[in-house]
Amino acid sequence: MSSSYDVTVVQGDTLKWAMYLKDQGGTAYNLTGCTLSMQFRKGYYPASLVASYTAYVPSGTANVGHTEGFIGGLSASATGGTIYIALGSTYTGQFSSEATGKYDIQILNPVGNNVTTILRGSVTVLPEVTRL
Repeated sequence: MSSSYDVTVVQGDTLKWAMYLKDQGGTAYNLTGCTLSMQFRKGYYPASLVASYTAYVPSGTANVGHTEGFIGGLSASATGGTIYIALGSTYTGQFSSEATGKYDIQILNPVGNNVTTILRGSVTVLPEVTRL
């Protein structure tokens, strides 16, 4: 189920995107009761952790989590199959020159206690020119 998606962001900017998950029948993946996790590191091993987000998706929720602001985060639609991702400017601002980090997003499904990596890739951080 894992896909790759490489993204580029300017240092100090907030990076946001969304992904839509479908089950094998083509309908929206039910995220009810799942826990979403994402980590962003400057490399694979033994790279230090730059950002880490976790969001639990309770039943009966339209959207959960937090995806705005300087920190960022994860949120999801419980039955709509949509996951919203934001890597906050606090974290992208930690890079002083052009660099590439690594991330992945996993789902822990309580049915069968399965962990699945659904998305992974690189985040290229470009130096900013305008400084506020």
